[in-house]
Order: sequence, then C-alpha cells, then structure tokens
Amino acid sequence: MFVIRFVLVSCFGLVILKSVEAEFIKGYAGGVLVCENVTKITREVLNENYENFKSIRIWNTSEPFGISPFTNMKNLKIIQIGGSRIGIIYSETFKDLSHLQYVYIDHVIIGDIQESVFYNLPQLEKVEIMYTNIPFLRKGIFRNVPQLSLIYLQNNNIRYIENEPFYNVPYLKVLLLHNNLLTVVTKDMMYNLANLVHLNLANNSISIIEKNSFDATPILTKLNLEDNQLKTLDLDIFPSTGMENLKVIYLNSNQLMYLPSKFFTRTPALEEIGLSHNPWFCPCLFKIYGILNRSNIREVWVKEICIKSRDNPCKKPMPFSPWRLPICINRNVLDINCINTYSPKLSGKYLKYTKDYNEFFGHDIKLLY
Repeated sequence: MFVIRFVLVSCFGLVILKSVEAEFIKGYAGGVLVCENVTKITREVLNENYENFKSIRIWNTSEPFGISPFTNMKNLKIIQIGGSRIGIIYSETFKDLSHLQYVYIDHVIIGDIQESVFYNLPQLEKVEIMYTNIPFLRKGIFRNVPQLSLIYLQNNNIRYIENEPFYNVPYLKVLLLHNNLLTVVTKDMMYNLANLVHLNLANNSISIIEKNSFDATPILTKLNLEDNQLKTLDLDIFPSTGMENLKVIYLNSNQLMYLPSKFFTRTPALEEIGLSHNPWFCPCLFKIYGILNRSNIREVWVKEICIKSRDNPCKKPMPFSPWRLPICINRNVLDINCINTYSPKLSGKYLKYTKDYNEFFGHDIKLLY
C-alpha cells in the first residue's frame, strides 16, 4: 500500500497549500498523517484538508487537545499519540469518529481522562493507554462502544477505579491492568463484563478482593494476580456456582499461606496455576500438591509480565522447575494439619529467609522450619 508520510514542525504546513499537491492530499483515500512538535492539536489545525486520512500519529505536543479536534477527519481508523505532555484528555475528544478502530497512547503525561472520552465509536476495537501518570479511571470513560474488545491499561499510575467504568463495554474480552498501583478489587469494577476472558491485575498492591468481585465475569479463562499483597483468597470472590471456565490463575509472589479447602471445587476447569514466592504452610502446600497431581493441573513459575513491543514479544510462562519450588513453612516439625490462618510472624520469617537464601543460592528454598 502506498503511504504518504508528512513530518511537520506544525500541521499548519499543509493547511495553507493551494497547489495541485494540496488537492491531491485532500482527495487521497488513505495514508498516515504525522504531526510532530505541534503546540496544540485543534480542529482548525486538522481541517477538511485531512478528511480522507485513515491514520494519524501525534508526537511531542505540549498542550491539551482542543474540543473534538478530529471532527474533520471522519475517515480515521487509527490514532497514535506518544511522547507528549497534554495533561488532560477532555470529554468527547474522539466523538463521532464512526470508522475509528484503534487508539494508542504511549509515554504521555496525562493527569486526567474525563468522562465520555471514548463516546459513540461503533467500530472501536482496541484502546491502549500505557506509560502515563493517570491516577484513576472515571466511570463513563467508555460509552456506546459496542465493538470494543481489548483494553490495555498497563504501566500507568492507576490507584483506583470508579464504579462500573466498563459498564458500556459489554463485549470486552481482554483487560490488562498490570503494573499499576491498585490496592482493592471491587465487584463494581467488573460489572457487566460478561464476555471477559483474560484479566491481568499483576504487579499492583492489591491486598483486598471484595466478595462477588468475579460474579460478573462468568467466562473468565485467565486471571493473573501475581506480584500483589494478598494474604488470603476467600472463596466468596467467585460465584457460588464456581468459575467453570477458569483455566489459568497465577498467584505467585503474594503473601498466601493457604488456599480455602474448596478453592479447586470452585475452579473445576483449572489447568495451570502459579504458586511460588508465597509463605505456604507445609501441610497446606502438600494438600495443594495432592490436588494438582490428582487433577493434572500444571504449575508454572516464570512471571508472565514483560514489556511488550514489536522487537520484544512477551514470553510465555515456563513449566514448573524443581529449582523454583514454592517455600514451605512450619511452626515446628510436628505440624501436620493445614491451618487456614495468616501468621504475620511466620510470614516475616519467610521474608528474611527468602532474602538470605535467594542471595546465596539464587533460587527458592524447599522447606523452612
């Protein structure tokens, strides 16, 4: 496909053209418009001369966009924004772009994304917002986006999410929120996500998952909770009927010492689990391994998180290795019963020993008394 690329000091550079070239640009049925070092993106800058461009790349702009700046670019399918300092994204920034399919925002200083930013976009399929400093997600960011199936919000500073932020995204399949600052998972966060199959909450600071949090995600297949601060994983986070489609769950690198006795009953389809880097009680861990063996559930230990790019695709979790056995802790050598209670004292002992032994041996220890 023939692609036109304009590297501009200011997008005004093409607006004033009255030559045959300008007419060619106006009638061009595709191409990529590149705006670099533009002070502010407005509808006056992106006027009718650009109405047939299908893709725009905006780099190094230093002010918030104007109101509905892309109004004149009705044929846009792709919007990419990077390396900029726009501060805020106002409501309806992308409103009525009926052909828009993909929005990519990367390494942009953003303090706020207002309600209805993604509004009335019938063809929007994917939104990626990463490496920004947004502190929270508002309710109503997404409205009337019936085809949106992929939302990537990893590597931001998101501390909390307002109730029902994805209420208007009924066909969302993948939601990535890893590498943020979340502390709580609430039931309202997942409201109306009946088609969600993959949820990544890894590498946050989550210590609480509210009751019924996953009731609204009945076909969830993959759940990543590794690298958080979970001390318990209560059964009531799942629906009473169980998570019949959940095949993969990663619990690595938390503070778990046991799993509820009916945990695996609530996850009957489970095929893969991550357990390492938790201070498990020995009897509880042995009980878990017995269930894994009987149910043919595979354990993995390598972290799934990575920085994904074209040159660095994410590696898949590696199979279980005997050199990465989860830690096993007992009060004394005679402990034989699984105790469903978190022990701060033993957890502190675990932290000390893992630090000392990992520095010396380079891998987890197998048993700790």
